[in-house]
Amino acid sequence: MPAISLSALLHVSRAGLLTQQAGLDVTANNIANVSTTGFKRSRAEFQELLNDRLEEPPEGNNRAAGEAAGARLVDTQHIFSQGVIEATDFQWDLAIEGEGFFQVLRNDGTLAYTRDGTFRLDGEGRVVNADGHLLQPEVIIPPDAEETMITGEGKVMVRRTGELEPQVIATINLARFTNPAGLETAGQNLFLPTDASGAAQLAQAGSQGYGTVISYALEQSNIDLSNEVVDMISAQRAYSMMARALRTTDEMMGLATQIR
Repeated sequence: MPAISLSALLHVSRAGLLTQQAGLDVTANNIANVSTTGFKRSRAEFQELLNDRLEEPPEGNNRAAGEAAGARLVDTQHIFSQGVIEATDFQWDLAIEGEGFFQVLRNDGTLAYTRDGTFRLDGEGRVVNADGHLLQPEVIIPPDAEETMITGEGKVMVRRTGELEPQVIATINLARFTNPAGLETAGQNLFLPTDASGAAQLAQAGSQGYGTVISYALEQSNIDLSNEVVDMISAQRAYSMMARALRTTDEMMGLATQIR
């Protein structure tokens, strides 16, 4: 086995500290959102710095070509597995059972996508989410509505005053993506499409390949708290090991300097 220089060990230890810190941040964010409606857990993806090993190190790096270069965080992947659906007391609490996202219109005029179905009616009878973003296509409940129903296919039915039978006034469409893992996080439990995710493909709820809408229910986060705690403990131990390696290497370099 070829010898590894002390400078390379410093580089590996530093890279290890940075990657484990990134992993801890991702896990901590998952744990913090364990009770967030519709939240999807993230997973840190790491990669050995193979290219850095093969290429000539930059000037002043103090690492020879071919020496170990450690690892780095290359991506934070969203895991869109189904969360548990729990019943609520509010009609406009909507859950998606299966694939798909609700589409909402943000204040800047752009469309965003979410699994959080906490919707309410604003002062004009429009369906909005908890942050006031309009559900798209827009759903407006008339003021003379006596009864409202939402079917699994996303049909919004209203029975007006003086009428016996309800009428369909709107349809809730769902969005799908070729690669949902490529969606970009936009905050407020919203996602934005990217080149990696592909454009949104809209269809009526219940269509082939699309989930159904459940009223009086919310999808909980898909986070398994016990698994996240195990991941955090593992990352903390790895971080401590990297810190110990960094400290030991520094001491060895100090001894080497004294010997000179």
